Amino acid sequence: MARPGPGRLLQVGAWRVDTALDLIQCGERVEKLEPRMMRLLCCLAERPGEVFSADEILAAVWPGVVVGPNSVYQAVAQLRRLLADTGDQPAYIATVPRKGYRLVAPVRAIESGSAPPVSAVGGEDHAVSSVPRHASMRLRLAGIGAAIIVAIAAAWVFTRGSTPAEAGVAVAVLPFADLSSANDNQDFCDGLAEEVLNSLARVPGLRVTGRTSAFRFRKRVEAPEELGRTLGVSHILEGSVRRNGERLRVSAQLVSTRDGFVLWANSFDRASAGAITVQTEISQAVVDALKIQLSADARGRLNRGPSATVSAYELYLLGRHQQLQRNPDALARAVEYHRLAIDADPRFALAHAGLADAYMAGYYYQNRTLKETAPLVEREVDAALRLDPQLAEAHAARAVLLAEQRRPDEAVTALEHAIAINSNYGEAYVRLGAAHEYAGRPVQALAAYDQALALDPLHAILHVRRCLTLQNLGRYAEAERACNRAIELQPEIPNAYWARGLCAWAQGDLPAAIHSYELALLRAPHRLDIRGELALLLLDVGLPERARREIDAARQYAGPDDLGVALVGAQLRVATGETAALLAELRARDFRDAGPQQHLEAAYLAMIGGDALLADRLRTAALASPSFSEESIRPGVYDVRWGSCGMCALAFLERARGNTVAADRYLGVVRDYLTQLVKAGHRWHGLEYVRATMLAQQGRESAALASLTRAYEMGGRRAWLMRTDPALAALRRTETFTSIIQRIDASNAHARSILSGQIPTR
Repeated sequence: MARPGPGRLLQVGAWRVDTALDLIQCGERVEKLEPRMMRLLCCLAERPGEVFSADEILAAVWPGVVVGPNSVYQAVAQLRRLLADTGDQPAYIATVPRKGYRLVAPVRAIESGSAPPVSAVGGEDHAVSSVPRHASMRLRLAGIGAAIIVAIAAAWVFTRGSTPAEAGVAVAVLPFADLSSANDNQDFCDGLAEEVLNSLARVPGLRVTGRTSAFRFRKRVEAPEELGRTLGVSHILEGSVRRNGERLRVSAQLVSTRDGFVLWANSFDRASAGAITVQTEISQAVVDALKIQLSADARGRLNRGPSATVSAYELYLLGRHQQLQRNPDALARAVEYHRLAIDADPRFALAHAGLADAYMAGYYYQNRTLKETAPLVEREVDAALRLDPQLAEAHAARAVLLAEQRRPDEAVTALEHAIAINSNYGEAYVRLGAAHEYAGRPVQALAAYDQALALDPLHAILHVRRCLTLQNLGRYAEAERACNRAIELQPEIPNAYWARGLCAWAQGDLPAAIHSYELALLRAPHRLDIRGELALLLLDVGLPERARREIDAARQYAGPDDLGVALVGAQLRVATGETAALLAELRARDFRDAGPQQHLEAAYLAMIGGDALLADRLRTAALASPSFSEESIRPGVYDVRWGSCGMCALAFLERARGNTVAADRYLGVVRDYLTQLVKAGHRWHGLEYVRATMLAQQGRESAALASLTRAYEMGGRRAWLMRTDPALAALRRTETFTSIIQRIDASNAHARSILSGQIPTR
């Protein structure tokens, strides 16, 4: 049929369509369409049943306007909702995969005078004369309501332009699509979108969704309204990049999530060397479209690109992309890209900060020691801050190192400074929460995570951090939900399974803990920390041969000289009663590169094995270590979580030498720290175990046994250590101790039956 002309009436399925008034009516329901919605409906009705490609629809609905295929999807989705086409099988508009859309409802023209006209909302009396009186009244009220809504919307836009923070203006920058012919520039496209995001994040009063959440919608099918609800934003910025040799075409559009309206759209054709200026121009255009007033200083900072050298900028973008993969090979590539970026532009402060972050990630994901990592991170952070003292990313990079160096309060200060520079820096809030967590302040940690969640609600690692902190507070059901949310968002990351395993272990559910640890290792078999902890869990449940296999696998990844793996192997010897082999390994081990904590751990193992002379030699080496200080052996949150306490071990060794004054002083430090943790809300069976060893050293047997009982009731199941720990020797003759061990043994036997498949999991 011919394209409906002005004044034409159509019957489309159950709907009467007035193309002149942009109205559709079905029974008493009347809808006013936006002109572009009517153009879309008319386009599809021109050839009912035939497929229209996205390009054909773009040409018909948005003539002369630069928009992308996503706009077609949004418009079709909106029109479907208006037509009440929401069933499983389309009644009006069908999607033809990879081809386009077609109108499946029957269409016929209505001759003038053969049917009452579609009522004009808010029109004159004669325009609604054929409508029943009650419907006429409802339509009049709808017209008045529409006028009020328009007035409110206009006021909202006016307010938004003057005070965006109060009006709740928030933007999500979606990943830019790669339209290059070879489809091999996605790294660059992601990096360009991320830099636009980072640039907008520095705009005072504008809230910008974090990268992790925004980039989840890489191939989105959601309408803008749904995205707005999911991300809590008022606008989305989307775009595409096409590279052809040395030419670059970047298209972008800013869309309102209230109604899908495109506020701004433009394309930029440049030589590849113009990538930096394109990023700046897009950011400026968004700010102008949102009518945000900037100070001269803020405008200048927005206009200032990260680097004057295009090659350096592109290398930095590639480095960031690799770094976010969080695996050893990708991190090695990230380091190389950042180094090349700095070679191309030595004054590129952001590349120095990126390199610092990549080095720090190596500590977590490449099994690097803190000793070798720290100087690399410090060098790059110092270089970045010399070039730009107000670079939030550099302050945040330093904070991660400070937290790992057991300097959490300094880390908090650095992160608060980063947030003061850029209040949209979601990753800084995540790191701030972790710093509070390291300092033993779980409530403050949760507050920081909640702030991060408002900026980046789909950040999987953030949900992992919340899972760990909720465990510290004993809120296990919430913790498990947070871990499951992280797995749902990013099922390939190992830390979500690891954290869920810790949650199960905290409650004494060893089969569930072991299963989650194994799932984590399927995703990161190289992770020595996870493999070592799994070996200990297997020892707890009474499966030493499986624990031995995990330790052997760890040696394959780390090499035979790795001290951390060797100390886990020594604990296996303790659990299996292989005393002679334990002492032989400790005597043969080279501890020259060990830190004070490792020296003390080895010394305590020597005491368990009965070699007081070797234990004292290792104690002396710990005290003589260049990195020794009371702070270096003070227990941390994670140590207490596992029931580990290097300072308690030193106190025991000092008491064995007759130095009770030093021993009591060390235990006083531990006591005060445990009191601080309990006041902050911490609940861990490891904490009660540490308290029991401390009290037993002081001869307070009843109090020590009460703590051991609480440790069992909270989920502690490490019977092999309780049987061998020298600090608990005086307790082992009591009936209470024997009863605790019997209950743990029964629980572990039940767990072994579950793991062997003899009884089903609960």
